[in-house]
Amino acid sequence: MANIEEEKKYIKKIQQCQRNWDYSKTMPQEHIDYLLWIAKEAPSKQHEAYYDIYYSSNRKTIEELYKWSWGSTYSGDFNNKPPATWRNPQMNANLFMLFVMKHPPTARNSMNDGSIVKTEHAPRWENGLVAVGTALGLVMRAAAELGYATGCNKNNSQGPDCDFNWERRLGIYEDIYVHKKKKMLYGIGIGYPQEGRPRNESDDTELVIGAANGHNLSLKDRGEERDIRGWKYRQCSIVDIKISDKAIDPYGNIHELPDKAVFHTNTQYPREINCIEIK
Repeated sequence: MANIEEEKKYIKKIQQCQRNWDYSKTMPQEHIDYLLWIAKEAPSKQHEAYYDIYYSSNRKTIEELYKWSWGSTYSGDFNNKPPATWRNPQMNANLFMLFVMKHPPTARNSMNDGSIVKTEHAPRWENGLVAVGTALGLVMRAAAELGYATGCNKNNSQGPDCDFNWERRLGIYEDIYVHKKKKMLYGIGIGYPQEGRPRNESDDTELVIGAANGHNLSLKDRGEERDIRGWKYRQCSIVDIKISDKAIDPYGNIHELPDKAVFHTNTQYPREINCIEIK
């Protein structure tokens, strides 16, 4: 019989996102293979293949991707003005997995006229979202039992003058933006936390000022120029918080810079999720 109190500890652990990692330690390949197996074998509707998993435990590769992970809003005292954003250190772990949703090659559902639902039918993306969420949860639970910290994240291929770097690096640019049959979704960092340090602190000292997220940013004035999605670029600057305690963004806003990267979320607050019995 499962130890309920032990299970509760694992759930509480994976609620807390890790933002610093100990790179002096290496994950056993056996553990990596096991976590990938769980990600691959997680249940999905009609047992269809709604996603692929891209992963790496190579420090150089992960750091290359991390460079383009801007988008974790710097809230200061929970005030987003003037706007600024950090990279997302959750992904800069010992092991990184990215779930890429795709049109499965199979289909068992029918339209009401009896025809088979096409693979690109919009509601099937919902199936993919559920499948990815299920797999993420199972991977996190297994990683916690193995003793690892985890950090889910959604900031991928973002930042100043990013040219769809992740999509090109993974070789799925055309599948996403030309054929429109894939979508990059959530990633998860898994690894060893830095001992004796708050989990919400990061080693990164670079901060983007002038923007509150990582979408469509540029270090230069691009006027009314827009990217292939039709989004206008927003001008920003990258500053090093170790060099100065103040900076001015391209819009003339004065930023009081922090002395270290600290991330604030709602983990310390109760969530209004209700369990309501149907009678």
